[in-house]
Amino acid sequence: MTSVRALSLDTIEAVFKEGAYSNLKINEVLNQVQLNPSDRGLYTALVYGTIQRKLTLDYFLKPFLKTKIKGWVRRLLWMSIYQFVYMDKIPTHAIINEAVSIAKKRGGRQTGNTVNAILRRLTTESLPQLSTIKNDIERLSIMYSIPVWIIKHWKTHYGIDTTEAIAQEMLKPVAQTVRVNQTLITVNDAMKALEREGFHIEQDTELNECLHVSNGSVIHAQLFKDGKMSIQDKSSMFVSAILAPQHGDLILDCCSAPGGKACHTAEMLNGTGHVEATDIHPHKIELIKHNINKLKLNNISTYVHDATEPYTKQYDKIIVDAPCSGLGVLRHKPEIKYMITEQDVTSLVDLQLQILENVSQHLKVGGTLVYSTCTIEQMENENVIYSFLKAHPEFEFEVFENPKTNERIKTLQLLPQDFNTDGFFITKIKRKEHA
Repeated sequence: MTSVRALSLDTIEAVFKEGAYSNLKINEVLNQVQLNPSDRGLYTALVYGTIQRKLTLDYFLKPFLKTKIKGWVRRLLWMSIYQFVYMDKIPTHAIINEAVSIAKKRGGRQTGNTVNAILRRLTTESLPQLSTIKNDIERLSIMYSIPVWIIKHWKTHYGIDTTEAIAQEMLKPVAQTVRVNQTLITVNDAMKALEREGFHIEQDTELNECLHVSNGSVIHAQLFKDGKMSIQDKSSMFVSAILAPQHGDLILDCCSAPGGKACHTAEMLNGTGHVEATDIHPHKIELIKHNINKLKLNNISTYVHDATEPYTKQYDKIIVDAPCSGLGVLRHKPEIKYMITEQDVTSLVDLQLQILENVSQHLKVGGTLVYSTCTIEQMENENVIYSFLKAHPEFEFEVFENPKTNERIKTLQLLPQDFNTDGFFITKIKRKEHA
């Protein structure tokens, strides 16, 4: 039988070598392999922890490498260092023995001996100190395992202290939040049902339908299986709340997959109006359909459509949750920070503006459009919406309430430390009645 650590290394390999998303790969493995609860916990911690702290782990490893090693051996050593530095309940001898065993199986005796020698030195000698790194940007990059270019961007937009607070927050475990499907159950009844199953529940202070769930995984809850609630981050729920759908509205969600915001909006319409959820990828449309059916929603339909191409209708409201760098969701998908480049951000900005240009033509006079991203990159957020408005005097900001301060605002940049959520950007514009 494959050991938990060997399974963890296989998953880490899939993420770094094949470009798999860690959260999806972890779910896939846990569905395929029967592990007891403590092994499931260890597996998840090893995969997320090693990926999250890659740059830090490599910094610790560097002084102990005397020869070139293969990529998979380096990743095995990262995983071992992660256990040694960050998981205090695992004995050092167990960490070394497991690593050597995996190394021998995969690379033969010589590789096993190399791993053994490196780990024995690393666990008995002093590790390099992060505090000795003089340059602030380089120190934060290695300390929080975030590439230098991202730290530089954040420092420019938010200052060094807020940048460090963001970086710290990105390493914290993801909080479980769910959205109650109020077309099938009341929030009160949902809370009682979850408590009966042994979950600890707190109702959110800003969004009634948002519940914070701990003491167990909500994918096993009966309410989740019955479509009476969905897993969705609180930051993402703000999009439909700020859109404020009115009964009878015809609404377009043009980059919809996996359909969380579209389904939330359909639930808020409570059987009235209609939501059209479109996406460019056919396989993602299937995912949206699965969620619609599970939630028993009949006022929402979905079809394949490229959001840069014209639609055939005019809509009361539109959601543009634009393709973005995803740098706000590093707690869910930590590998994104190593994959995305500055050039990627520039090309995404072009795409975001293209989508806005196109779908805005399908908004009725007086209608509202919410533009959102799951990033904290200003280039993809304020820059995009201000560029669009400058080119389109027939549109203007529609002010809304900041959920944190209650002040009236034009744009909302949620940082992960604001509500213990993903980083998210939301703004709302409308087509003027009199251009």
